[in-house]
Amino acid sequence: MKNNTIVTWLSLILLCKFAIALVLAGEELEVEVLEQNFSITRYAATGTKLALWINPTNGSLERISQTAKELAKLGVETWIADIPENLFLPTTTSTQRAQDGKYVAALITAAYQHSGKQVTLISRAYGAIPALRGARLWQLQQQGNPDVSYFSGIVMFSPELYSSIPALGLEAEYVPIASASNIPIMVYQAGKRGNRWQVDGLVSKLRQGGAPVYVKIVQDVTGIFYIEDKVKATLNLLKSLPAELKSLFGLLAKTSSNPIAMTLPAKLNMPSSTAGGLQKFTADFKAPSLNLTNISGLRIQREKYLGKVTVVNFWASWCPPCVEEIPSLNNLRAKMVDKNFELISVNYAEDKQVVKSFLQKVKVDFPVLLDEDGSVSAQWKVLVYPSTFVIGPDGKIKYGVNGAIRWDSPELIQKLDALLN
Repeated sequence: MKNNTIVTWLSLILLCKFAIALVLAGEELEVEVLEQNFSITRYAATGTKLALWINPTNGSLERISQTAKELAKLGVETWIADIPENLFLPTTTSTQRAQDGKYVAALITAAYQHSGKQVTLISRAYGAIPALRGARLWQLQQQGNPDVSYFSGIVMFSPELYSSIPALGLEAEYVPIASASNIPIMVYQAGKRGNRWQVDGLVSKLRQGGAPVYVKIVQDVTGIFYIEDKVKATLNLLKSLPAELKSLFGLLAKTSSNPIAMTLPAKLNMPSSTAGGLQKFTADFKAPSLNLTNISGLRIQREKYLGKVTVVNFWASWCPPCVEEIPSLNNLRAKMVDKNFELISVNYAEDKQVVKSFLQKVKVDFPVLLDEDGSVSAQWKVLVYPSTFVIGPDGKIKYGVNGAIRWDSPELIQKLDALLN
């Protein structure tokens, strides 16, 4: 009898654990959005607040799902909505830039109608563009409706609100919605992400429209939801984030904001540049000096870049295109070895030990300088990785490219030789 009782209790415990696991694993919820059935991953909770996660990522959802589970434990219901996936669109930055926000606006309303809870949007990177557009469109749809207090604002993780990647040397330009938002906004900016040094300009742009903006720079973090970022600072943030978000939702809800949607400014047509070959450098921008240490602690300084062709390559080990172009950079250096040529690479904001470990696995035949806090990359106005500058013997930048290219091609070497001649 005693053994049967123990077995019964163990069975009950296992059933309870299984039930809890099912709840924390999330459930698939079908929601009608603009006459289309959307599949939402829902983490149910009994509280009065709901986090609506828009366009979460085009990579791993592991950390987002874990955060959603912890939010549910704290009483915050969470919906994860991947709009491109539901519309059978490619999950790319261009897809997210192109979204007009109508599905986000409809999801805000659907979340409230389904749950009766106060809704806060969450997004990251380029997902912030449709999130902001959707919030403004929702405002337009609700004008004249007294019951608009159920939407509290947006939390954005390292938002990318660029209208396009500018040509090297030019300042970033933002999509019009960046200066036409007046809802409460919280920005979590990863301290070692490539857009860290643009955050002040972004916040200034957001505040132009009257948006109350809170900012938190999370030092030593590359990507909060990037599964390969396993440094202590990131793991600690993941532990504290659910409780922070729950408190933050209350703060955003109490922040006064203008319920009337802003007028969108005219769209600017700015010159842009992404991977597609070496391009002539047209910006009014001089090559800043370099004064950094290499992996061995040796300080390397370059001031005027006179008398030789100098290639300065900005990269990071977490960037696949950066790694892919290293062999061709090695070949380029070998082919130019007897010429007035120098190749220098600058690693963006990675820990010295991470870079050292990488260099033990990947052959790199050129100097690697450490831009420990990313400030030097910011001086060069680098927004994406890899980014590479070609400086002529007169010290002026002649060519540049955003993205990886084949550096050892005959055509490219011919261009470098022409600079030398």
